[in-house]
Amino acid sequence: MKVLLKKFPSNNKLGPSRIMAYTLTPSVQREIERIFSPEHIEYVRSRLAERELPLGGSAPPPRVHVAVIWLSKGDIKRFESELEGACRDWRDTLVSAELADEDWKRVLTQRGIDCEDW
Repeated sequence: MKVLLKKFPSNNKLGPSRIMAYTLTPSVQREIERIFSPEHIEYVRSRLAERELPLGGSAPPPRVHVAVIWLSKGDIKRFESELEGACRDWRDTLVSAELADEDWKRVLTQRGIDCEDW
């Protein structure tokens, strides 16, 4: 699991101090590029990186991120709704994306997502 907490000073281009909760894995970034239109890619990346998930070490963030991406189907409004849902109860998000069972790594691998290091 790659988790990075980084605080940016208030005089940077990102605006007031922000905490980046997660470093997105290359496979998550590829999935964003595959699902979303080019004008939404950076927005989706930043939202996933900034929005902390209440996982408590139970699920790797990339797994939840992919679930949110899949469930959004490239629609930015639906993405926001799915991300908020994952922040309330990430387990429901995994169930909806069919990534809650023990075979979740196989499901991801079958869809071309490298998840070996999660």
